[in-house]
Amino acid sequence: MSPDAEGARLLYRTPVASVEAALELVRVVRGEETHHFPFHDRLEVGRYEHGREHRVGCLLVEDPTVSFHHCILNRRSDGRCFLRDISRNGTLVDGRRLVPSVEVEIQPGQTISVGEGNEFLLRGGPGLPGDPEPNAPFRGTLVTRATTNVTLLVGDIKDYTVLVREVPSDVLQPAVVRVFDALEKIVIKHGGTVKEYQGDAIFAFWEDRDDVNRASAACHAALALNREARRLAEEPGVWTAPGFPLHVDWALATGTVVLRRLGEDTATGLSMIGEVVPLAFRLEKLASDDTGPIIACAATRELAVDGFVFRDLGRVEVKGFDVPPRAFALEGHVTPRKGGP
Repeated sequence: MSPDAEGARLLYRTPVASVEAALELVRVVRGEETHHFPFHDRLEVGRYEHGREHRVGCLLVEDPTVSFHHCILNRRSDGRCFLRDISRNGTLVDGRRLVPSVEVEIQPGQTISVGEGNEFLLRGGPGLPGDPEPNAPFRGTLVTRATTNVTLLVGDIKDYTVLVREVPSDVLQPAVVRVFDALEKIVIKHGGTVKEYQGDAIFAFWEDRDDVNRASAACHAALALNREARRLAEEPGVWTAPGFPLHVDWALATGTVVLRRLGEDTATGLSMIGEVVPLAFRLEKLASDDTGPIIACAATRELAVDGFVFRDLGRVEVKGFDVPPRAFALEGHVTPRKGGP
């Protein structure tokens, strides 16, 4: 077990094949590299407990907020590396939370965060083995506070009920998949997490971070997503539903939610509860030719107003809300002024 500058300790047995390892995790503390953990095809991150079997290729971290089995890196035969979160408290890549049990590709240069302040940089090349020694026991995973501030984005394919009646399923389903695959890439590019797909809707979110304005990031993404949806509607071979043009409406809502994983032993998804969730889905239904395709709540506008143009739609009647919320149409980025005042 090797201590680093923060006092946390790590345990790792380097695989023999990693003498010429293709990848390594590098422990980073306050911008300084402290330990290197090389691997070839697989590395698992988990929590150290006294008496736990210490397998080759398993990095154990002394941190009660790290799960016994937390996340797994797999390097495939084509050289690409994928990360899967199987933890109770979540795994972040460059500050973006991963959906549990869903593999995502990760590139050298990206940072993986687990537990309380444990950051590891993925990069190529061999590293240095750990220095095993015994340590005090832990019992169970300490669950972190689940309440967090988020900006939610909902994108919904217009007239989907008509589509499922009129377009054959074997035509519609591949078209929807092609569209959502393209849209998911944009969400990830802008630092968001796709929580789920609900038939005709994509549901994504941005968490509160010190270095990123979550509402601004979501607004950037919404404008880029709307442009991409319009492009996909015109691209041959993507939206193959003759007579039914592709149109996606969007909504942005900002607020507090309780975020927890689903599944007691193996994570199978995320549960998100808060008033802001139904608000996002209700606001999306207000989009029209008069409002434009992107509707935002007042809290989103307040956080992002310096960088974006919003048109006040006034207070709107929303099902389930006693007090009509104020809504805004997101119309674009603020154009920088040229010259002096």
